[in-house]
Amino acid sequence: MEVIFLFGTVQAFFLSFLVFTKKNKSTADYVLGAWMAFIGLHLLDFYFHSTGLAFQYPHLLGLGVSFPMLEGPFMFVYILVMINKTGRLKPAYLLHALPFLFFTVYLAWDFYFLNASEKLAYYRAQQNINFGPILRALSFGNVFLGPAYVVWSLFKLRKHSKNISEQFSYTEQINLNWLKYVVAGLGFVWITVLITKIGIFSPFLTFDWENRLIYLSVTIAVFFLGFFGLKQQTIYINEPGRVGNRVALTKQNGEIPAERYKKSGLSEQNAKEYLYRLLQFLDEEKPYLNGKLSLKDVAAQLSISINHLSQVINGQLGVSFFNLINKYRVDEVKSRITNPEYRQLTLLAIAYDCGFNSKSSFNNIFKKATGLTPSQFIKEKCPIQ
Repeated sequence: MEVIFLFGTVQAFFLSFLVFTKKNKSTADYVLGAWMAFIGLHLLDFYFHSTGLAFQYPHLLGLGVSFPMLEGPFMFVYILVMINKTGRLKPAYLLHALPFLFFTVYLAWDFYFLNASEKLAYYRAQQNINFGPILRALSFGNVFLGPAYVVWSLFKLRKHSKNISEQFSYTEQINLNWLKYVVAGLGFVWITVLITKIGIFSPFLTFDWENRLIYLSVTIAVFFLGFFGLKQQTIYINEPGRVGNRVALTKQNGEIPAERYKKSGLSEQNAKEYLYRLLQFLDEEKPYLNGKLSLKDVAAQLSISINHLSQVINGQLGVSFFNLINKYRVDEVKSRITNPEYRQLTLLAIAYDCGFNSKSSFNNIFKKATGLTPSQFIKEKCPIQ
């Protein structure tokens, strides 16, 4: 089993190296690289304990005792940087490291500068007597801070999913669903920690095997985090009508309420003018055929601020940018399906030409818009001639 932890340690350091040597690194990449290196240190510390090396070389004892307190903040800050429109690491994020720093400073004063024999005596004494208030607080933080950050991270990712529908016409590679799965997996690790600490596994597993189970889960999470993290692209890039045929749109439940724009300064007259220009642009120029179309792209083409254009779409039409653009794409697909000029193309080829980036997203969006799958629509609306 120890070989697995050593392999996980090496893998974490290797993935960190790959991230740091990656070309065109973003701030999120730097955070991910640091996080992977930290996980490597965390697994290495457990390896020292599980193999007994920490007791042969007592200065290795306790080095990672407060590491669990920093795993949650690393995960949370990485997510914040990934979903932040500036893509930057804010100084305020460092506040999440304060509990870890506090206990590290305390241990430096109380334990780290002891000689080898004193460290061994200190460590064994703590196993046989009740912890003092500081060490009890440390133990509490190691167990409960992680789950709190998991919940907080999932909340942020859920909010991100709503935000991208306002900014982008696609979700491939930017929806961070992979990160939701990683966070959920880490949540499972922390659930295991919680269950372990209240003794549910005690009748079946020894204390050492309970820890092995926890760190085995961490080792597995390293592979998923490194693999997907290396592939993830930057979501936000920093910055220094043919109205008679407009798409029929109605306000839907769950869309962005108009009240959020009360202080935007956009007048009703300007909003109607922007709406007219937007719909005319969509009908005549068909920018939705670009599978990577974003709100920023459309705003630049129309010389309208992103915030005002978002307000027009959300407030005047009652839908998100994502739903607006994909409604046009669906209608374009429907038009081409019934057009003999496109009969030689496959359905998927037509979908790609109309701005969809994957078969799964096309099928889901098409069925949501029409109530039919693409195949059902063809059978019903386009009988064989």
